[in-house]
Amino acid sequence: MSETLQSMLDAVPDSYQKTVGFPTYDYLAAADIRIGETQSRIEAAEKRLDPENLTGAELDAYIYPRTGQVRNAATYAVGAVQVTGTGMVSAGDLFESGGGIQFAATLAVSIGGTGSVPIRCTQPGAVGNLPAGSITMMPVQIAGIVNVSNLGTTTDGYDAETDEAYYTRFLLRLQTPPTSGNQYHYRSWALEVSGVGGVQVYPLGRGDNTVDVVLIDTEGLPASSLLVEAVQRHIDPESMGVGAGEAPIGAYCYVNAATGVPLDLTLTVTALPGAAHAEVTQAIETAVAAYLKSVAFAADYVSYAKIAAVILDAPGVQDFEGLLVNGGTANVPIVARQTAVLGEVTVSYAE
Repeated sequence: MSETLQSMLDAVPDSYQKTVGFPTYDYLAAADIRIGETQSRIEAAEKRLDPENLTGAELDAYIYPRTGQVRNAATYAVGAVQVTGTGMVSAGDLFESGGGIQFAATLAVSIGGTGSVPIRCTQPGAVGNLPAGSITMMPVQIAGIVNVSNLGTTTDGYDAETDEAYYTRFLLRLQTPPTSGNQYHYRSWALEVSGVGGVQVYPLGRGDNTVDVVLIDTEGLPASSLLVEAVQRHIDPESMGVGAGEAPIGAYCYVNAATGVPLDLTLTVTALPGAAHAEVTQAIETAVAAYLKSVAFAADYVSYAKIAAVILDAPGVQDFEGLLVNGGTANVPIVARQTAVLGEVTVSYAE
C-alpha cells in the first residue's frame, strides 16, 4: 500500500468500512493509481530542472540556446593502404578489416606494382582507429588489385562528445567567461574542435601579440598533426594575425601538440587462477592508460602509488611486486606542455 493511499484512508472516518473490497477502499485505490502517475511525472519534470540530469537531445536543447555551444560531432578515421597489382583504384572503392570495418578510398590512384591509397573510414568514431596490418580485404574485388594492407595505423577517428564532456564544457564557459580574446576564449575555441580533450594556453608565449595553444586529445594523448591543423585553422589560419579565424586581428596564435612523456613499466604479477597472462597484461595496460588520461593536463606529476593501485585492481591480478616506473619507484613530474603516455609495459608472471 502506498503512502498516498494510506494517508487518504486515514482521512476517512473510521465509521466507514475501509478494508479491501469495500467501496471506500476501492475508490481511493483507483484514485491512488492516477495520483502516483502524476507524481512520477512531476518528479521527472523537477529532475530536469537541473541540467546536470539532462542527457542527449534534452541536454543539447538546454545548452545551445544559452551559449551557442554545439556538441562536437564524431569524426572519421583516416589513413592509407598499400595495394599491390595493376589497375585503377577509384575514389569510393572499399577496403575492409577482419572485423568488418570498412574504409573508402578518397582519391583515384593508378597502381602499377605497388602504391599508396588514402582512405577514410565509412563509420564515424574511434571504431575506425585500427592498428597496422588490420585492413587486408576488399569486399568488392577491384580489377587488377591482388593485395591490400595498411602499413600504418588509421587515426583521428573521435567519438561524438559525451554528455559529461559537453556539460563540463558548458560549465567551463560559465565559470571562466570567454570575452574579447582573453585566454579563456582561446581555450573555448580549441575545445570546439572535435577530438580536443584538453587545452593549455600561454599568453605572450612567443612575444607580444602571440598566444601558444597546446593540445591533448580526448584520450589524454598528444594531439595528432591533423588535430593540430584543424585547431589552427579554426583559431588562426595560415594567414596568421589577420583575423581570418576566431582570433582577433593582430593576435598570432600558434597551436601545438603536448609533448608526450613515456612511462615504461616493469613488474612481476601473480595472476588469479585461470587468468590468461596476455589478457592480464592487456588489463594492466588499459587500467594504467585510463589513470594517465584522468590526470592529463590536470596534475603536475604521475603518482607511483596510484599506478600501483590501478594495477592491483586490474582484472586477473591477484598481487604484484617489483613495480618500476621509468626504472624507479618515485612519482614522475609532468611539466607545462607535457602529458604522460604509456610506454613499454614489461610484465613477468610468478610461477
